[in-house]
Amino acid sequence: MFTLFFKEIKIFFISPIVYVVLSAYWSLNSIIFIIVENDYNLFHNKFIDFNLFFSITPWFLIILIPAIVMRLFSEELNSGRIELILTKPLSVSNIIWSKYFASLFLILVSVIPTIIYIIYASQFAKDNTEIEKELILSSYLGLFLLCSNFISICIPVSIAFRNQITIFIFCSFLCFCQFYLFDQIGNFTNSNYFFEIILNIGSKYHYENFINGIIAIRDIGYFFGFNLILMSVSLYIFNKHLYE
Repeated sequence: MFTLFFKEIKIFFISPIVYVVLSAYWSLNSIIFIIVENDYNLFHNKFIDFNLFFSITPWFLIILIPAIVMRLFSEELNSGRIELILTKPLSVSNIIWSKYFASLFLILVSVIPTIIYIIYASQFAKDNTEIEKELILSSYLGLFLLCSNFISICIPVSIAFRNQITIFIFCSFLCFCQFYLFDQIGNFTNSNYFFEIILNIGSKYHYENFINGIIAIRDIGYFFGFNLILMSVSLYIFNKHLYE
């Protein structure tokens, strides 16, 4: 499993597409959060508001993660390399989890440099402005769990389809719906009971708890449970492909 994990990491870092995607992501982050004056600029209204950064970052991830994960299985399925991998002493679950953790590692490598924005902005905070380190740590924990959530959504799609453009579009759509749609659907019900149920299905509600400084077992359990369900779906789809 570890061998395949490191192999996937190596493949990621020799792929020019990854560098293009990461460069675009970091450049867009810098432009929006530091350079250009806008509502999401960290220095907007003359005080440091890190909540804006964590509020808009998921929208970048809806594009970034599908762009990275779209080739995860499709290339090997199209080229037939997957049969070669299966000849090795690895179970199907090991293959899927290796690719999952390799993707998560790369996404973390992509997101971690954004800490530079936090450090940079903190240097300009007024003396009477307290930087809430616990809130920032809580927000990054939420961001990590949200990344794992989006990856688990994209993996079964990468197995089910062969065309990378189709995978990218479908993954972005599903991540968008899972993050944003349930939050909007909940607004159409007059029942507080159903509102809470609908709200808890989507990831936006749970993620916002983290960026508000609330670390609850329920929210952590939501992400872990959701990921396990989708990884089980990935395993089912993969096995179905093998026996077709």
